[in-house]
Amino acid sequence: MRTVVGILISSLLAFSATATSFVHGPYSGAPSENSVTISWRSSAPLPTWIEYDQLSDYESSRTFAGILDIPRSESDVPETMHAILGNLDPDTEYVYRIVMETTEGEFVSPLGRFVTEPPPGEIVEFAILADSQWQWEGDNRLESVGNAIAADETPLDFVLHAGDIVESPASQYWDHWFAAFDGMLLKAPFIPVLGNHERNHRSYYDSFVLPPGAGRHEERWWALHWGDVVVVGLDTNVRQAADIMEQQEWARLHLSGPEPHKFVMFHYPVFSSDAFHGSGYSYDVIYHPIFVETGVDIVINGHAHNYERIQRDGVTYLVVGGGGAVPRKLADSLTKGSIIATEGYNFYLRVQAASDGIKVETVSVAQAGEESFQLTNGRLLDSFSLPVGSTVLTSATWLLILLSLLGAAVGGFLLIRALNR
Repeated sequence: MRTVVGILISSLLAFSATATSFVHGPYSGAPSENSVTISWRSSAPLPTWIEYDQLSDYESSRTFAGILDIPRSESDVPETMHAILGNLDPDTEYVYRIVMETTEGEFVSPLGRFVTEPPPGEIVEFAILADSQWQWEGDNRLESVGNAIAADETPLDFVLHAGDIVESPASQYWDHWFAAFDGMLLKAPFIPVLGNHERNHRSYYDSFVLPPGAGRHEERWWALHWGDVVVVGLDTNVRQAADIMEQQEWARLHLSGPEPHKFVMFHYPVFSSDAFHGSGYSYDVIYHPIFVETGVDIVINGHAHNYERIQRDGVTYLVVGGGGAVPRKLADSLTKGSIIATEGYNFYLRVQAASDGIKVETVSVAQAGEESFQLTNGRLLDSFSLPVGSTVLTSATWLLILLSLLGAAVGGFLLIRALNR
């Protein structure tokens, strides 16, 4: 049984003493059965090493058995560093810290935490957010969401972000975002997809190390296979037909594996009742048939700054754009299949995937508007469960779906052909 790292609280209190040496981080990404990547950006190229150990051993000795020396950067310009901790034990909780040697002594980061991939049959728990973007004046909405996730007692395997991490990929926005989410980033590996505001910019790829993928830097889309869970991350900003077709095959391949719990995440919503954006992006034609075919449980989308749960053909779609951006209005009439739709909140989701099914809770952080922001102390906006096999459909429903898939395939061909013109 993995435990929550109580020492993170005291570590965060010590962060102010060392923050001047860390521009970003530390934080982790690309977790696997026997490795994880630790990332950070320091204010100067200094002799640096990473100390790490299994949590159980660290709690008993308060020392670190593992030390990884980091080659010193030859550049005087601050850059994000990435170091792989390998040869780790599977299904194990670890703690780590970064130590930098300065002329005034050692600067030590707060403790971070991560877990390695569990075997099939183990519970997997993770958090989800999207559309954090920015907040310069008044209450720091991003920090409030990040602190709520950091304080959540759930022992997270990882944190997913469905895009629009920052308002713009300029350095000041990244600096603001990393400062606001520093506590959350220490809690578990961070795994995002691109939103439209990242603009497929180099800074996104420089900042994060993602699960094995393809496209630009082999990270534009990716797949995380994690015990009984698979999460496929896609990029819906692409406009080339070849990129769309490659992602269709990528999704079909990675969603056809043995994992009983299947999730997909990308930025633009397939279905939405948002007053500004709605649906209308053709992903019901491009991807929905594949999700039905492969038995996807949940599709995670952002872009619309509200919360909505929609069910179509056995697939649950979640619009989760409440990670810090100003909430937006819902339309007067809800889209087909909408079960619950809520506006006016910043929030995140916590998910538990177990042998008997999936449980999802939507946790409010604050009731918010253009100029208002009132903390809500974690009141649930939604809570639901999907039993194992909930996507199994009757033969009559399958016939209807097959007919819709045929129509979607024709529509998809015409859409991709139009994009190639």
